[in-house]
Amino acid sequence: MKRSRVQQASVEVTVGLFMMLILIALGFFTIILSQENLLGTSYQMSVVFDQVTGLIKGDKVFVRGVDVGRVKSLTVQRDGVYADLTLDYPIQLHEDYKIVVTPSSVLGGKFVEVYEGSPDKPLLPEGAPVVGMGPADFIAELTDGVKALRSALEGGGVLGNLSETMDNLKVLTGRLRNGEGTIGKLLTDDALYTNVLAVSERLANGEGTLGKLLSSDDKLYQDLSDAVTALKETAETINRGEGTLGKLVKDEDMYKQVDGLVTDIRAAVDDLRETTPVVSFSSIFFGAF
Repeated sequence: MKRSRVQQASVEVTVGLFMMLILIALGFFTIILSQENLLGTSYQMSVVFDQVTGLIKGDKVFVRGVDVGRVKSLTVQRDGVYADLTLDYPIQLHEDYKIVVTPSSVLGGKFVEVYEGSPDKPLLPEGAPVVGMGPADFIAELTDGVKALRSALEGGGVLGNLSETMDNLKVLTGRLRNGEGTIGKLLTDDALYTNVLAVSERLANGEGTLGKLLSSDDKLYQDLSDAVTALKETAETINRGEGTLGKLVKDEDMYKQVDGLVTDIRAAVDDLRETTPVVSFSSIFFGAF
């Protein structure tokens, strides 16, 4: 009996010690995971926001991308939401400081981002209230952007024109479906399709002028090419001033001589017209004797 009681007591002591070790380990890991600095010195900062939208107790505080603290508590008051921050070291804020509640990801979560300000700016006076900015409401901004875009499109008549264009396309597709117009007939009339196919086959076989131009026998094409080449050479010859026509185009003296010759011929013709009645009368008069 006495031995069993000693064994039972030792088991109870062992279980108690084991449970105590578990509780100590849980407390230790809780402190580590929460990153609470229980032994070191901490610093407090109170920031007032107009709204925090999702910021909760325990969220992180970052300075220049470094985790420096946690949100200790949030209190709603008449002039805003007061966030008490617990920091690992003191932060000196300059007059152009900025404290923003920032989304940590698109899936949710927030953190407080602190920008201390420019070093060349004066420090924030002692006891001055620290004001932060709440997070941007992306859904509200997206909604406002869509509304603004719609208003701009409606104001410029773009939506009306787009609606009218869609109606016209609907009418056009209906006409095509009903076989109206050349394209509609091509889509619905088998006879027209057969005729087009026959024409294409004739072209492929080299029938007709266009078919001969497209056929593998390039004699007609070569003849046309030679004719174009000859015309090109003639034009170049005239442009260089060669030949009678070229001299007429390029040689100004030649042009003046031809112009003078034409003038003389025109004067001679006019004189002939004037003397013809006198000659005829003389011939009739002397012929009577």
